[in-house]
Amino acid sequence: MPLCARCTGELAGIIIAAVTYVIWRPHIAILIFLMLPLIIDGFVQLKTNYESNNIRRLWTGILFGYALCTIFVMSSAFALRYGIKFGRGL
Repeated sequence: MPLCARCTGELAGIIIAAVTYVIWRPHIAILIFLMLPLIIDGFVQLKTNYESNNIRRLWTGILFGYALCTIFVMSSAFALRYGIKFGRGL
């Protein structure tokens, strides 16, 4: 496989976010919570002898990719919406 399990999960999460963004836009706190498993798993692997398996890496990647893409789209939409209003006000 050309990508690791975690990267494959991140790409799958990005695709899921792109498809479901129109239907559901979770709160930013939920998105940050969805990013934590990958961060914790990676940090624990870095600092200890623990090594996660590919299933865990895939799922943490999916959650992280979904949250990251959704945050990016939400922040881009916010900047576009309020940036235009701010620019017209000057």
